[in-house]
Amino acid sequence: MQNMMVLKRSAGALMMLLAGAFAVQAQSVDKVSLNVSVANKGGAPTVTLKKSAECQAYCLALFTSDIAGIIKDEVVDGYFTGQKKPRYTDNVKDKKLVDYGLVVVPEKEYTLIALGYGKDGKPGKVSRTQFTAPRRQGFASAQVLAQVMNIGPDSVTVKFTPNTDVAGYALCQFEGGTIEQTVKEHGPMMGFSNAYDMIKQFSGKDYTTEKQHTWREMVPDANYEICVLPWDKNGVFQEITKVPVTTKKLGGPGEATVDIKIGEFGGSKKGGYYQDVVYSPNDQASLHRDIIITEEAFNKPDMGNIGVIKMLQTDHPKDIYWNQYRVDRARWNATPLTTYYACSMAKNVDGKWGELKKVKFTTPAAKE
Repeated sequence: MQNMMVLKRSAGALMMLLAGAFAVQAQSVDKVSLNVSVANKGGAPTVTLKKSAECQAYCLALFTSDIAGIIKDEVVDGYFTGQKKPRYTDNVKDKKLVDYGLVVVPEKEYTLIALGYGKDGKPGKVSRTQFTAPRRQGFASAQVLAQVMNIGPDSVTVKFTPNTDVAGYALCQFEGGTIEQTVKEHGPMMGFSNAYDMIKQFSGKDYTTEKQHTWREMVPDANYEICVLPWDKNGVFQEITKVPVTTKKLGGPGEATVDIKIGEFGGSKKGGYYQDVVYSPNDQASLHRDIIITEEAFNKPDMGNIGVIKMLQTDHPKDIYWNQYRVDRARWNATPLTTYYACSMAKNVDGKWGELKKVKFTTPAAKE
């Protein structure tokens, strides 16, 4: 009984020690803090920020308040680290948010999230400051002229010329009519709730001068919207300009064919084995579809040539790799010492399918 009492007392002392350690840690986090306020100065959202004595640097991020509400304090440091956000060191007074690259949709509710870091590099206390973005000011309008320079089957080139009221602009392309759906599908996960914030994020870069940009790897004979989003010197987004374009058709009216070459077999037991196959369409092909199938599966009653043709002629709109338009250098998962058929079909510009092309091959033994 005496030993049990000693054990209980030791456990109690340990709990007190741990509680004390957590309290010290919490106090340490609270000491690394920021005093932040956001104001509207002449139509521009500005920030006034002062670090605590223990705070050496800080990071900033801006979200609409509905998105900020689902971002927990515990993940803010991981977000800043993962996004490689810059760390600032200066106390500031009435500095424009746009000077940090932060731009707002007029009259939207936003939350500025700030996190300080101590001298040891460890994160401190998260600060959240809510504000309403100002409305657009005056009669001047920041605008960017978009001029389509070239359209091909899989590329579009556009020249963008900003006027003198533009502080910066973002560029992005979408499949025709999909902008709002993209916001709904990806917004909460990626940190935006409107097309403005999405386009700036997807742009990946802010532009300030005239720029000629080419989008590549587009789908032939497809509708797209090229979007340019400017903001003014107050850091307020202007209207999105959408430039509708349709890529040119690919291929010709003749017979669409595909050449198949069997490439390298490689990999390992631990990481898995692969088989490279190159599918090269001729100049009459508008698209082609490619697979490999084991001989065993090919020889099943419901498969064979007829089954493979049916498979290749079936559309799969959500599979971004299903329709191929140029040379397809495919790397398939494969098993050693197994016989396969590499199969492909192409159709021409008029939608007429060519013949099934298939090449039989057997993978070699695995190299130990």
